Amino acid sequence: MGTLFGSLCCLMIISFLNFNPLGSLERIFAQPLHLVKKTFNIHTVTPKNSYTIVLVGDSMTDYLGPTADILKNYLKEYYPNKKIEVKNFSVGSTNILTLPDRLQNLTNFNGTISQPILNYEFDVIIIESFGHNPLSDPKWEDGFKKHNEVLDKAREMIKQRRPQAIVILMSTIAPHSDRYAEGVVNLTTDERKQWARHRSAYIKNHIKYARDHQIPLINIYEKSLADQESGNIDYINTHDFIHPSPTGILFISQEIANFIYKNRILPL
Repeated sequence: MGTLFGSLCCLMIISFLNFNPLGSLERIFAQPLHLVKKTFNIHTVTPKNSYTIVLVGDSMTDYLGPTADILKNYLKEYYPNKKIEVKNFSVGSTNILTLPDRLQNLTNFNGTISQPILNYEFDVIIIESFGHNPLSDPKWEDGFKKHNEVLDKAREMIKQRRPQAIVILMSTIAPHSDRYAEGVVNLTTDERKQWARHRSAYIKNHIKYARDHQIPLINIYEKSLADQESGNIDYINTHDFIHPSPTGILFISQEIANFIYKNRILPL
């Protein structure tokens, strides 16, 4: 009995450290592994046969589609034996202030009518930065404070209604500093740079909030930078120089799937 217990403990520790290449063993011991991870306060949901992921943000995430099919395809590769549903509640031209309303009320933003997010059962909610629709406070610091207060409120609402759900924050693709909104708004190069800096500042504040509060973070922003200031043009739609290109949508989707799998947010 002691030998069996010792072997099980070793297997759990190895899997916990993600050194175990045998996914089948992780599935066999999914429940005890989950209990071990919870003991160490690791972000993971209870193992089961199906999972639901919710996305909420602005148009940068809305571009993934209502059921984020590309993301689902990537997740299927990692979780061939699980049913995974994705619900995308993201709406264009909305900012972080709309988040609490989306969580608890029937909403109509830009003609998109959505049921309250918290009315649905879900395992993971990914909150994007809304950075491409920054708040209009003259002092950016005041806007950052409001942004953080809304995140505080939203996390408390989720905790009360869906206490088992994992909250993940996500930063989106970095804006292109010289050509931001080139296909939409007539601006000088300096004005485009200022718009891009403003949006980057809010995205960075979202990243800082996640790190300060030890919240899981999918940091697409930093991975999408071509240099210290500007986003990689390959990921940006060249019709409006704001939204993700087809390559950008693939990139965002793959980064989300990779993060969820590598961190075992959803157990095998």
